[in-house]
Amino acid sequence: MRGCETRTVGQLLENWLYECQRVEVSPTTLRTYKSQVERNIRPELGEIPVDELTAEHLDNFYGWLKERGLAPKTIRNHHVTIKQALRQAVRWELIRSNVAELARPPKTRVRSVDAPSLEDVEKLLKVSKQINPKMGTLLFLAAYTGMRRGELCALRWSDIDVKARRINVRHAVICVPGGLKEKSTKSERGRRIALGAGAIAALASHSRRVKRSANIGGVQINPDAFVFSSAIDGSIPVRPDMVTTFFIRVREEAGVSKVRLHDLRHFMATQLVGAGVDIRTVAERLGHLHPGFTLQLYTHALPAKDRDAADIMDRLLRR
Repeated sequence: MRGCETRTVGQLLENWLYECQRVEVSPTTLRTYKSQVERNIRPELGEIPVDELTAEHLDNFYGWLKERGLAPKTIRNHHVTIKQALRQAVRWELIRSNVAELARPPKTRVRSVDAPSLEDVEKLLKVSKQINPKMGTLLFLAAYTGMRRGELCALRWSDIDVKARRINVRHAVICVPGGLKEKSTKSERGRRIALGAGAIAALASHSRRVKRSANIGGVQINPDAFVFSSAIDGSIPVRPDMVTTFFIRVREEAGVSKVRLHDLRHFMATQLVGAGVDIRTVAERLGHLHPGFTLQLYTHALPAKDRDAADIMDRLLRR
């Protein structure tokens, strides 16, 4: 057993990363862990015996990261990585308690997002449709549903229930060394997103284009094919990085260079919150596990509702 070889923090980290790979931690998450370990954690803490590591060691380490100019959120991410590794050490009975529980990483604040305006999003969608109607449909869905880039790339025709007018978000596509990989969504659970008549019509139009291209190429579209594909038969999902490249071209031509692809997700959420849709529903559409997190992100869209609350209290308590 690899855990039995562990004596120092460096050895623990090596064995813990091996364990993460064995239990198939997301490739993206694993790359993040490895980067933090190799760049910062192992060089500073690697030689310390696991059973001699203290909260003071960790507090000093976080201070060192701060002096190097790392943001509080980045330092806190290192703290989470260390805590996960030490949790494994407790399971392996190498240590009795997790000293990371006693350490104090810097506090972080969730900042409200700056979502693009309706006018800017309309410009983006218009230009994207002119450049490439198929990819334009993908950006339309991004703004309409708030789906993440990888989720849109992983979308299959079998995930779209036209009769029930909804999308079943089940997977995401990520770039890995050597190609692409499908994985579960970020929250590790699927979700359903309701569609209106406009979204159904856009998908129907996209379906006709896809089938027309397939007929010209002499192939058929499998019911389980990818909705947005780099292959004429829909057998291969479009690459997430290619979606970003396309979006950058679109935003430059539309004259809204400060808008990011992920901001289309913020646009959807801000518009819904501002229109009075309850936070729990918005959180479900976004795939957030905790509505409180959604509220923190999009609280800026609520000032009008706060004014309504004041008017209600005026009426209730007026003499």
